[in-house]
Amino acid sequence: MTKNDFIKDLAAALTSYGVSDAANTIDYYDELIDDRIEGGETEAAVIASLETPHQIASQLADQFQPTQVQHKRMSPVLLVTLVVLLVLGSPLWGSLLLTAVVLLVVGYLLLWIGPFIGGTLAVASIIGGAVSLVFSCFVTLNEGAVVGMMQLGISFAMVGVGILIGGLTWYFSKYIVQFSIGLTRWLIRKSKRQSKAVA
Repeated sequence: MTKNDFIKDLAAALTSYGVSDAANTIDYYDELIDDRIEGGETEAAVIASLETPHQIASQLADQFQPTQVQHKRMSPVLLVTLVVLLVLGSPLWGSLLLTAVVLLVVGYLLLWIGPFIGGTLAVASIIGGAVSLVFSCFVTLNEGAVVGMMQLGISFAMVGVGILIGGLTWYFSKYIVQFSIGLTRWLIRKSKRQSKAVA
């Protein structure tokens, strides 16, 4: 068996046994084999001296298998006491929870107010420029060619500014979406860890 075959079999075995730290294990054996080959051993001798990939994966799976936690049932007296304490303490923890939710909502609103304003300005500029463009013909007939040309120029400028603002808003919104998704995932992970710690 060559080194590449050993590493490939090890990766497959680690995956099949569900070992969580597979990448570090593969790196460790990759470096171990290279070091021993540099020390003068042959590739075949090094591979033969190691345990098989399935043995390594099996040992790691047994070593890192989570222990089953036995949950004791809560006594009725303790449960009633806990409920009473939660109800009596609700003015404190309820207001703190409400404050946290309000701060979270305000944070998301502040994050998205820029794209909202940018989108509104872009739409308003494009619509205003289009309306102004249509009415520039009537202005030319009523007020003269100079005023009509000025109205036409302002119309094109408004449409151009609207397109520019819309493009910039679209560009920066992609990053805000990515940041929002990352922040939301981080908050969910954090709340799951907290709930596990409390449990």
